[in-house]
Amino acid sequence: MKIISLLFLGLLMLSACKQKSAAATDVVAADTVKSFMPILDFIQEDLRKVDSFAGGILQKSSLENRKDSAFIPLESFKAQAATFLRPELDSVVFHRDFTENSFMDETSQLLNFIYTPLKDSAGLKKAIVYVSPSLSTDQVNRIYLETFTTRGDTAIVQKLTWRLRHYCIIAENKMTPGGFEQTTVRKLIWDASLFAEE
Repeated sequence: MKIISLLFLGLLMLSACKQKSAAATDVVAADTVKSFMPILDFIQEDLRKVDSFAGGILQKSSLENRKDSAFIPLESFKAQAATFLRPELDSVVFHRDFTENSFMDETSQLLNFIYTPLKDSAGLKKAIVYVSPSLSTDQVNRIYLETFTTRGDTAIVQKLTWRLRHYCIIAENKMTPGGFEQTTVRKLIWDASLFAEE
């Protein structure tokens, strides 16, 4: 009878060890889940605020030596801001196709979260989220995106900056094999305190 009791006790202990091992594996798997910054959500939330609260949107543009500025309707702003709503930023695609690195920039005192594609292809080439650290709540300061596409024989590089609660910048450089190059920059400002800045 003692042998049966010892055998039963041994099996019970073995079963408990296997369950602990499985639980530890689950914890490790949960810890390895990527937790990227929700870039698309940040931009969409800021867009909703512009839609609700902006009194006016000033567009400042430059093409070579020509500069211009004018107030634009909300529909025009939304159409241009859609440039930032990249399909690669969809959470499933973003988690699968991009890698994250981060560091603290001592000069700007901002945390930098840098996302780069795992494979070299056209589309989104880089995304950076700049975060102002704080003892209470960290705050996203701005988002930078860099894209590369081709249209016919023209290569197009876009450098996009979204400064939350203030403005966005769309800088586009077009290059052809024949040496033609053209750069346009559009700054869309919804923070009225920045209308007078250059």
